[in-house]
Amino acid sequence: MLSRKFFILLFLTFALPQNAMSGYGFGSYVDNSYASSVGVSNQLLPSFKGNVSISNPSTWHNLIFSYLNTSVGVQNANFQSSSSTNFSLSSAKLVIPWKQKMAFGVSFEPFLSREVVINDTTTTSFTFNEEELLYTRMNSSSGGPSKGSLSFGYKLNDFDSIGTNLNIVFGSSRYTRNLIIENDNHLLQSRDYFSGTMVDLFFSTNRIKFKDNPIFLSASLSMPLKGINIENDSYQAFIDLNDNNYHDVNDFPDIGQALLPLNQKFDNELKISSFTLGADYEFGPRKHLQAELLLWNDNGKHNLNSSIYGGYIESKNKLSISYIKFAQPFSRDRYNFKGSLFFQNYGVKNLENISEVGLGLGIGFNFGITGNQIELGYKLAKRDGLYLVGNETLHSFNLGISIGDLWFVKRREI
Repeated sequence: MLSRKFFILLFLTFALPQNAMSGYGFGSYVDNSYASSVGVSNQLLPSFKGNVSISNPSTWHNLIFSYLNTSVGVQNANFQSSSSTNFSLSSAKLVIPWKQKMAFGVSFEPFLSREVVINDTTTTSFTFNEEELLYTRMNSSSGGPSKGSLSFGYKLNDFDSIGTNLNIVFGSSRYTRNLIIENDNHLLQSRDYFSGTMVDLFFSTNRIKFKDNPIFLSASLSMPLKGINIENDSYQAFIDLNDNNYHDVNDFPDIGQALLPLNQKFDNELKISSFTLGADYEFGPRKHLQAELLLWNDNGKHNLNSSIYGGYIESKNKLSISYIKFAQPFSRDRYNFKGSLFFQNYGVKNLENISEVGLGLGIGFNFGITGNQIELGYKLAKRDGLYLVGNETLHSFNLGISIGDLWFVKRREI
């Protein structure tokens, strides 16, 4: 039953929320896909269980049971006079530990989001054959690639462990330019197809102690195995006479008279690498202080002009500080509490850099013999320096459910 549920979730379509960052490059990068990590605003450090991060396979050997984890999210974005609220399936992951020595995992989550619409706020005119015509412009993009991952974690000894992710990027997005002349839509459309592979390497240790309490340290390095390639199809412009945003027999020229799309291939358009370092200190029973630093770069070629804003994110740095109190396993203490602050700076090619400050909050509830969990995470983020927009405020809610099972675990009395 568990495997059937997983594969149903695996093939669901992602509906990604709109935000102003989606107008940069090929879209905004999706982070904190898991509800358990939203409250702590980090990836490497324990947030799922007292010694486990669902995003860090080098910690999975500490799990007693296998878990199917799914998360859904609601995001509200406000910029200028626009407001957008969207619902999305954020992630689906299956983690299987084996004899508390190693663990395996498979997951599916969004990678880039291109859900954004930018349009003129005033009408402009031009003269043609001595007739004045009114026009406005609208640029929109939608979709975005997803990421499938195969993961492995291994315990080296009582102190050290390693892990790895093999990430496969796939999917497509659309970009539409619309010139609206006297209420007639003149559409120019294109579609981008993404393909590439990346690898993440993880190392964790608890060798260092402070006041007889261990400090958990973890680091990860992400690099491309093969740069993300993009195949672009550019379609002939047409007048959308029936206003359905599709080229069909009712438009001019009709679909039967249209030219085949111009196909171009761009290799290594995205080449993403990152380094992350985090530290977790348990200063009291099940009470943790955490700090994590992320350094991220995109050294891709970016030869394809497919950005709404004319710039893309080429680097970002993030610092997060968090607090967690975990529930006591197998007791009446069933709640986890989380809080965090984070600061992030985006380096933008050809445009002004973007700064971001945010707050994360989370609560979790444990139930059942296998440590099932319900997680609710909230993130408030404020961004400054966005092109044409200025400031943006994001409110994100994530709900996660983790169901445990006894796969590959010797059955025992608990």
